[in-house]
Amino acid sequence: MRYLIAKVICVGEHYLKGYRKEKLTEYRREAVGFVFQFYNLIPDLTVEENIEVVADIAENPLSIDEVLEALDIAKYRTRFPKELSGGQQQRVAIARAMIKNPKLLLCDELTGALDTKSSLAVLKFVEKINKQFGTTIVIITHNEAIANMADRVVRIKDGKVAVNEINEAKCPAEALVL
Repeated sequence: MRYLIAKVICVGEHYLKGYRKEKLTEYRREAVGFVFQFYNLIPDLTVEENIEVVADIAENPLSIDEVLEALDIAKYRTRFPKELSGGQQQRVAIARAMIKNPKLLLCDELTGALDTKSSLAVLKFVEKINKQFGTTIVIITHNEAIANMADRVVRIKDGKVAVNEINEAKCPAEALVL
């Protein structure tokens, strides 16, 4: 994968600069998962239905049961977002992004609304996705401990890259102290 600080030109075998709007939309639909800071769940759909919306358009989705179990939300599958806590809604949003088995997973404050136990479970699942499927994961976080599990750490200060380094002391999610 090649990187250009100001603008991504090539991701894997995809040369994005030359893509038209329709091709970029197709690429995002097939290859990129997003976990936003705000959950963006559809209020009239159950947990399972919120996740199935994405699974139905994915080429190679993961098992919905596996994702629900891994994120400890299987017991909420028939509930609506308004019946869930903030942390539970965050895990549904994560499941929705992961279900399509994306090549690139972009996560904004992945564990921001979660307690320590739930955060570790989510980070372990993300680590599993990375190892098992080769998914590239970008986590934007203020939680310094999460950087310890990354292959590469990029620190931004005042809108500029202050540090861009390989993490020589990478540790597994289960060893993190959050």
